[in-house]
Amino acid sequence: MDFRKTITCLILACAWGAAAATAQAEAVPLPVVSDLQAAAQRAREQRVPLFVAFTLKHCPYCNTARRDYWVPMNGSAQWRDKVLMVELVMDGEPALRGFNGEATTARDFARSLGIRSAPTVVVFDNAGAPATAPLIGLSSGDFYGVYLERAIEAGLRRVRAAPQ
Repeated sequence: MDFRKTITCLILACAWGAAAATAQAEAVPLPVVSDLQAAAQRAREQRVPLFVAFTLKHCPYCNTARRDYWVPMNGSAQWRDKVLMVELVMDGEPALRGFNGEATTARDFARSLGIRSAPTVVVFDNAGAPATAPLIGLSSGDFYGVYLERAIEAGLRRVRAAPQ
């Protein structure tokens, strides 16, 4: 009996280890953006919208959204060819190159869009215009993922409908 329990535990441990390794392989952090013009150019080349997650360094809600939604989506084959995802950290005065190529700060750029809380997600079209309304805060776990997917799909439709 003990031999069977040992083998069963060993098999379960191996399966858990394989699942954990697979999950880690799919975890792709969002790059922190400092040049929106370059990010938008990459999105244009891929014919996908640009997903920008506006965050703060010590925001627990940002950490939850990053860990539970953004990073898994960014590593998912389902979204790889549908969106370019980046993170814009608003703390302090980090330098930022805007969509128009002009120098600004992350905080000033966020304020120009009316963004005053984190996390906020905006999906932009290839012209640097918001494709949907911003997703402000971290709403119910039951629906947040669906809201993200809808915003990305709306941005993708808008980008792919635009003339090249």
